[in-house]
Amino acid sequence: MLRRIIFTVFVAIPALMLLTGCGGGVAGEGTNSYTQTSGTPIVRSDSFNDKGWNLIAQGQYDSAVSAFNQVLSDSPNADEISEANNGLGWARSHLGSLADGIPWFEKAISTSNDAKVGLAAAYIQKGSKTDLENVIDLIYKKIGGENPHFHYVPRRATGVTDAECHALLAFAMAGVGRNDDATAQIEYAKELNPGYASTTIDQLGKMVDFMIR
Repeated sequence: MLRRIIFTVFVAIPALMLLTGCGGGVAGEGTNSYTQTSGTPIVRSDSFNDKGWNLIAQGQYDSAVSAFNQVLSDSPNADEISEANNGLGWARSHLGSLADGIPWFEKAISTSNDAKVGLAAAYIQKGSKTDLENVIDLIYKKIGGENPHFHYVPRRATGVTDAECHALLAFAMAGVGRNDDATAQIEYAKELNPGYASTTIDQLGKMVDFMIR
């Protein structure tokens, strides 16, 4: 089973890159259509956190890192610190791999569900059984409150949808042998996005099927 997990994680990497938009258009441009402030209101609408996310949307990841660091150097409040670290995690992920965002995601997970999702995706990319257990803890327990039909509402334009969050959880559950739960999660992801064919959800679903058969 471990060999199958390792192989599947290797195959999953392109799908995980699509989650961050790294596989999208010119200069790292993705194709998501989220507003920059969907979900939870942002504390300072004209802050450098907003500027950082606008730069991420434009594919200017180094400049986004500078903008988020500007927040941290400018006497931020606790919410702004969390938002800046979350932004740094996603910007660093775009510049390299999801694993490169881990130190910043870890600083923001206590208050940011976006950071929890980023960290979970990074753990999947690492792929050990412990990493997959951490994914389940982050998504199913901390975001979902152990409700299998929870809804993830992104605060920022991370590129990860509610349906994709459930698909990531399905992948992790399949990897640790929770096959029935994995099947239920991937089916729920497809229910949330009926147009899942040829999407990241479809790719992750095929990987889940491979692991549990």
